[in-house]
Amino acid sequence: MLDDIFSCLNWQNEDSAATKTLPESIKHWLFWQGSLTLKLKQYCTEFEVKVRSEKWLNKMTKNETALLPNGLYRSREVTLLGDGLPWIEAKTLIAAELFNSYTELGQLGTMPLGEWLFAQAWERQQIQWAVAPESGLWARRSLFFIQQKPLLIAELFLESSPITD
Repeated sequence: MLDDIFSCLNWQNEDSAATKTLPESIKHWLFWQGSLTLKLKQYCTEFEVKVRSEKWLNKMTKNETALLPNGLYRSREVTLLGDGLPWIEAKTLIAAELFNSYTELGQLGTMPLGEWLFAQAWERQQIQWAVAPESGLWARRSLFFIQQKPLLIAELFLESSPITD
């Protein structure tokens, strides 16, 4: 499902002309530099991660190959819930070399990836944003590097998420 959504999006760079037209309240969420997990936790009393799938991929969508080098990637798809409501659908692609270097990545279970990621020394190369044409839902994706190994996180803000407040 997420491949269908994320692959049809027209991703925009943070410095694009279209970004200037976004409401400040939306920009605040899309270009948040800190941990989205920690930010979301401020808006609820119960935060939950539901793992939808975890698998190895050697073929990615055209949108993903625009940012990532060819290779084998670990895919993790989750739903983030606040007080029982689905807030975010997320897909993470982790380079095999990175996944194999950090065994804890294979043992996250229902722990948010952000808790692990923001405890590491990382470099964020860029944040891109999009709006889903049919639903009008906002999305963002961030390309991180840990020890020069890529990790791409794409997040779709669902109707019940705090971005709409």
